[in-house]
Formats: sequence, structure tokens, C-alpha cells
Amino acid sequence: MKPVSRFAKPAALDEIMSRGWRALEEEALDGWVARYSGGMTKRANSVLPLLAPEDTRLAIEAIEERYSSRGLPAIFQISPDAKPVDLDLLLAELGYVKDSPTVVQYLALSEPGPGTSSESDPRIHHADEPSQQWLETLWSVEGPHDLAGQTLSRSILARTPSSYVSLVVAGRIEAVARLARVGTIGGIYAVATREESRSRGHGRAIVQAVLIEAAARGLDGVWLQVVESNAVARKLYESLGFETISRYHYRVEPLSGS
Repeated sequence: MKPVSRFAKPAALDEIMSRGWRALEEEALDGWVARYSGGMTKRANSVLPLLAPEDTRLAIEAIEERYSSRGLPAIFQISPDAKPVDLDLLLAELGYVKDSPTVVQYLALSEPGPGTSSESDPRIHHADEPSQQWLETLWSVEGPHDLAGQTLSRSILARTPSSYVSLVVAGRIEAVARLARVGTIGGIYAVATREESRSRGHGRAIVQAVLIEAAARGLDGVWLQVVESNAVARKLYESLGFETISRYHYRVEPLSGS
């Protein structure tokens, strides 16, 4: 892992990132934060273990009961700063399945990355609210595809002040991204390019536009989260100057009888 930038520390980012994709409901439980959003994304339906509880096993049981009452499996987000330090091992012993290893990357905007430019791209459009076409572009790539899921998705997006960036060609949005603003830094979410419009540089252009937007708003830096196995996206972000500063994965409660 590369050295941590002095502009951001993983210990501070777990909670900050949670505010970039805020759950519809949050509950504090003995040092942990349980997040519920009807099952829409693991980020918004998992436990953020910020502090060690007095009794870890009892805390896990309480978590399982609360998620079960909502028809959801218990899911824990595990980073190097999860508490207690042996939580990942304990969950593994209980049969919790490891899922979605993810890297956290950061770019300090006082240190412009390669390939960024302040030149205006006429294809780029900015808004403080997502248009219906912006949402439909995101959902067409990443889902959800059902009305109930889309309603939840829209509600989660609205929970954090954000900028919605679109790349428009011939009147149609071809790529989108969201800049969530949390204090003095921002998080890049919902980067999506229509499948039929890929390999045209749209992904790079939309991320560059988000970085320009973040700088224009006076943010100190930007974080993003990318699935560890997504080599193409990681290569793009690293070419723009992002560095990996942390990692996390999920531990998902096993199905009954499995």
C-alpha cells in the first residue's frame, strides 16, 4: 500500500465516506453504526464498526436481529480501522462470507494529477439535482431496473449535497458521475458510461470534469471507491493521480441452513 497522503487518513475516511452515500436510516449500537436502506446497495445496508463494543458477540447478535426484522442479512463493512481489530476473523469463524474487496483511492486537489485540465469541455453539463435522463443513464448501466429500487436509489442520492455531471453527445447523456460533498472533501460515485458508448474516452472525460468541479467548489481533495478486481477503472484513476490509501470488504451473514 502506498504511503497515506497527509491530506486524508483512512481512519477519518470510513465515517466520511458513509456520509457520501448516506443510508435512509442509521442506528447507533454500542459503537457501531447500523445502516438500513431497504437492501439498496451494501454501502447503505451494512454495519460501520467505528468503535469496539463491550461484548462483540452480543453486539453481533443484536445486529443480526435488527437486520432480520427488516428482512435483510447482516452485513459488516470491514476496513483496516474496523473495531474491534479481530472483528473480521470472528465474523469469518461465524460463517460470514467475504464479499466485494474494494480499494479506497484519494487525490489531493492541491496536487493536480496528470491528465487533468481546466479547459472547458462543451459536452459536459453540471447540475445540483439529477435529471431523469441522468438517473435513467445510471440505472441502465448499474441498475436497479425496478421501480421500487429506483425510488430507493433516488432517495439515497438526495441524502448528500452533490453535483451531478453529465457528458452529452447529440442530445443524449452518454456518461454520468456524481460528486458528493462532505465538508472540505468530496467523493466520486455513480461513474457510468453507456455500454454502447465505451472505449471512446468518456470515462476519463467525466472523471476529469468531476475533478474540475471539485476544485471549483474549493474542495481539498476527492476520494473514490473501486472494486479491487476492476483493473480498467483502477488504471484510469491512477493515471489521473489517485493513490490507494485504504481498503475494505464486506462480511455477509450466511443464509439460514447454509
